[in-house]
Amino acid sequence: MKRAIHGDNTAHLDIARSLNNLGASWYSLGNQEKAISYFEQSLRTKEAIYGDNTGNWDIVSSLNNLGSAWGELGEQKTAISYYERALTMMKTIHEENTAHPDIVSSLNSLGSAWSELDDKEKALSYYEQALSMQKSLYGDTTAHADIASTLNHLGSVWSELDDQEKAISYYEQALTIMKTIHGDNTAHPDIAPMLYNLGEAWDDVGDQEKAIFYYEQALSIDKSMYGENTAHPDIASTLSHLGEACNELGEKEKAINYYEQALSTMKAIYGDDTAHPDIASTLNNLGAAWGDLGDQEKAITYYEQALSIEKTIFGDDTAHPEIARTLYNLGFSFSDLDDHEKAIIYYEQSLTMDKTIHGENTAHIDIAMTLTTLGLSWSELGDQKKAISYYEQALTMEKSIYGENTAHADIAASLEHLALAWSKIGDQKKATEYKERSQNMSRELDN
Repeated sequence: MKRAIHGDNTAHLDIARSLNNLGASWYSLGNQEKAISYFEQSLRTKEAIYGDNTGNWDIVSSLNNLGSAWGELGEQKTAISYYERALTMMKTIHEENTAHPDIVSSLNSLGSAWSELDDKEKALSYYEQALSMQKSLYGDTTAHADIASTLNHLGSVWSELDDQEKAISYYEQALTIMKTIHGDNTAHPDIAPMLYNLGEAWDDVGDQEKAIFYYEQALSIDKSMYGENTAHPDIASTLSHLGEACNELGEKEKAINYYEQALSTMKAIYGDDTAHPDIASTLNNLGAAWGDLGDQEKAITYYEQALSIEKTIFGDDTAHPEIARTLYNLGFSFSDLDDHEKAIIYYEQSLTMDKTIHGENTAHIDIAMTLTTLGLSWSELGDQKKAISYYEQALTMEKSIYGENTAHADIAASLEHLALAWSKIGDQKKATEYKERSQNMSRELDN
């Protein structure tokens, strides 16, 4: 109608804004291709009205919208180009060093895009600029949700850089602000993720007690918000992480309880017979916990379910790290049951897959570990020559990974395995040589 009023090829602000609104609607519906088409038409119309290089808020809005839509499509470099144009234009409008909420928004968007591209240093730079500007706008000690959000982003980037202490510092600042805003005991959707993030960071540091403390608070809030018996992805994720933390503490029964709740929640969300990676991961975790408790039959049941799902997801003949891991786990359980023939079948499949994934001649810890377990199974079957062949391959690989002259527990273990195998063959000279090397390395590690 507006084109009928103003003319089909007329550049008019009403037409530009209608195009922008259409883009926004398609964006909300998740159709980013259509959204981009309308946002681009809107941008061209505005540029025809105001001029290509004119600093104008309507143009800034279109540039930011295009950045958001391209970002949703995973095209972060294209998104960055639009965000940078918008930022440059805003700094022209407001002057270079003026603090403005819209500039903050663009800085945060650029931080997010660079983080997605795995350039964490650039992401930190933009988030820190955003934080500095927010404190100028709202006050250095003011509890403001936007400041909390940026602190949380900074925590996430530091966590991905594996500096959990810095991550925890930012997460705690963000949490304090959100509790000041919403109340210390309020169940709020912005507080739960921060508690969860703190749980993950403490988990990575190795302090599982603190991790559980934060995970339980996040779980309690999620259940308050979504309902005690509601199946929600956030609840499933927190239950799964609680299981992992309990497992690390050696509390296998508690871990299993959390894993089973997580599995039940995931099946309610995705469907009982749906092949989903989170379900496969939880089945693997259940298998590992039951295996640690010595119930290998239950472990195998869970591992087999996980394997079936993974093959459905990734393809029956696809080499994938998750499939390789599950095959290894099955081998380990059968080995523990003294069924070394079956163990070897699974270990060999896992080894073949790992070599396909990492490279036939690549030194990788997963390959070294599987070579060692193959050696152990062949040794149990009485074929010491095959066992020695695998142990030697494992030893060569471990030296390549850790260093030829480095003292490492894995190398010491491989030397010990070789000593035992040569002893069983009856070559005591070689057995003694490997035994002494293993003992010397173990003493070096103890000092």
